[in-house]
Amino acid sequence: MTEYYDELLKVCGFESDEIDRERSRIQKAFKILNLQSEDMKNAEDWVTKNHDISLLGVKKLLRGWLRELIKLVLAKEEGKKVVYYGFPTITGPGMAIAAASEEVYSACPDVILCHTMGQIFNKLNPILEAGEANGLPAGHSLCTLQTIRVGALAEQIIPVPDLVLTSSYYCDAGSLTDKLLHFRYGHPAIYVDGSMDSSWGEYPAYSQDRITFLGAQLNKIFDKTEEILGVKVTRQVWDKALSISRELYKGLGQLARLTLADPIPVSQADVELAVNLSAGCTGKAITDGFDAVSTLVQEVRERVDKGIGIIDKGAPRVMFFTSPFSDASITRMIENTGLALAVTFVSAPTPKRKHNARQLTIGEEVAEREMIYGVYHSNYGFIKRWIAIIKELNIDGVIYGYQFNCRPLSQPSHLLPKVIEEETGLPCMSLEMDYYDSRIYSAEALKTKVETFAEMLRAKKASGKKIAADNKIV
Repeated sequence: MTEYYDELLKVCGFESDEIDRERSRIQKAFKILNLQSEDMKNAEDWVTKNHDISLLGVKKLLRGWLRELIKLVLAKEEGKKVVYYGFPTITGPGMAIAAASEEVYSACPDVILCHTMGQIFNKLNPILEAGEANGLPAGHSLCTLQTIRVGALAEQIIPVPDLVLTSSYYCDAGSLTDKLLHFRYGHPAIYVDGSMDSSWGEYPAYSQDRITFLGAQLNKIFDKTEEILGVKVTRQVWDKALSISRELYKGLGQLARLTLADPIPVSQADVELAVNLSAGCTGKAITDGFDAVSTLVQEVRERVDKGIGIIDKGAPRVMFFTSPFSDASITRMIENTGLALAVTFVSAPTPKRKHNARQLTIGEEVAEREMIYGVYHSNYGFIKRWIAIIKELNIDGVIYGYQFNCRPLSQPSHLLPKVIEEETGLPCMSLEMDYYDSRIYSAEALKTKVETFAEMLRAKKASGKKIAADNKIV
């Protein structure tokens, strides 16, 4: 029996027999999500416009996100204890909790809804509007990712969690939103505190006190999770969680290296589907993601070997922060101006953790990794990681697309381009945008600025001259 959603699911990598097996769950989830027959054709057009579904790996990634959406919506109904964590936050504990018990569903629902109700169905606006009507009003520079969670809970699209993990020092908007949701729904939250303070020039060094303190805060998650849910995270569980994700990260590293080819072989809109699986999901999307990424790596490698690209060979090569979560048309717009989005900060290889002479707790291991990564270290650490990536790769220019309503990302919005230009000589454009809501910051609204930057980079490539920090060719 064929239903109204079958064709879209096939476009997104589902096989007919899988659809038949899962039909009951699909119908339940789509009813809760208010997805009708007319939404399917719109979704099919939206997906095929923004994603390269000629690549089987891309279809598998879309399938992984949809499977996770269904799992999220039905988690409570299917008897799971539900744990939510935020984004951006330190995701390791969420993975470990999921690995500790098959009775637990752990994920970041906001990220999942962006990649499905946004990127696939182009129907995120009603959820955003519900969030604005239920505590996070528009026009106040409140985080739209948090607005999605508030709206989804208000509309009963996602289940009320049994526990929330949230950062109160990096993403302070997340902790404040979770306080609002606690008062409304009563679920407990574990707040991870920390500090972004450091001396200018300290990175890559860091105070051992920061590792001790943040490590203790992360370990607190495991203690409280056992107390609240009866789920115990041991060293063996932690190792299991790492083993689940290790192969996925290995594949992502291979994919990132392949996207550095000239011409670039695949859109960052498709790469983003793979990169952010681990940011939003800990379960099936991770295991499904390994197969999807492996398939995509093989397909992209074949394109590289044949010299096939989506942008002309020799196009200006640009580094971006990350591709928008909910609207891939923005990434496509940037590429359509003739810029080769070769790498993003999020997809670039991360520095390896150095050997520590003393035995670290699980929380301290995670804390140390995050200090090395730079994002949770300081603004200086964040900027220096950009510079390290730029110097390692053959980049012609940088677009720092910063989330306008995010304190940690908007703070260095003008400092970061200035330091990058001074230390690398590359032009850097600071682009105010919204990764989760494109109602105001749409592809069309951003297009003129990006086109101007693209013309400048092409002029530089053509003349071979250096562009000064004031964006004048000299």
